[in-house]
Amino acid sequence: MIKPCDALSKTSLFSGLDRATFHHYCSVTKVRSFARGEIIAAEGDICGSIGVIEQGQIAMQKYTSSGDFATIGLLGPGDFFGEDLIFGSSNDYTFTLEAMTQSEVLFVSKDTLRSLLDKSPVILNNFLQMLSDRVNVQNGRIALLSQKSLRHKIAFYLLELRTEQHPGSNGSVTVQLPVSKEVIAKLLAMPRPSFSRELIAMEKDGLLEVRGRNIRLVDVSSLENDVVEGFQYGK
Repeated sequence: MIKPCDALSKTSLFSGLDRATFHHYCSVTKVRSFARGEIIAAEGDICGSIGVIEQGQIAMQKYTSSGDFATIGLLGPGDFFGEDLIFGSSNDYTFTLEAMTQSEVLFVSKDTLRSLLDKSPVILNNFLQMLSDRVNVQNGRIALLSQKSLRHKIAFYLLELRTEQHPGSNGSVTVQLPVSKEVIAKLLAMPRPSFSRELIAMEKDGLLEVRGRNIRLVDVSSLENDVVEGFQYGK
């Protein structure tokens, strides 16, 4: 398991700080391991810490009373959770966090974070940037869900993966789904069989080449046109 100080030194929250500045906080932070399928925080739990993912993949799940659920977000190494809740007037989780793989998470408590923000303008600036990034992520989620057809949603998501995994690339690239197709289907708010059928259809149309979780984007221009059409259709 990674040591707290090593974990803290690599986070965007402490970017630009000398390690000695936050060394005394290491003893009051915790790194916890979670097995695949383990619940990290349940809907309704009070958010008393921000979490920094050091290893693994974590899904944000929204459950219904019948036990069905939708995946509303995926988090990976370097991502935070709880930063948008911890100082809110209502700081209960509105979703459930579940480990999709073996994961390690660093937790910084509310009191520790408040002390850090009071003492360091650098950390305050970093924290505000984190909140801005969270807003951008949520805006991206809204844009994804605004795509009305299955194909439009899949095209939007795959192009987002291209931007994330191959920044600056304009041509054909291969992206890798970060988790199983079942989880991705839930993230895209569509049934798993429908997701698979549409991938097959897109492959037949020459847009993609699917090899398990690796998907080669063959006709990027057409995929981009699908996204534009998806926005127009959603108006």
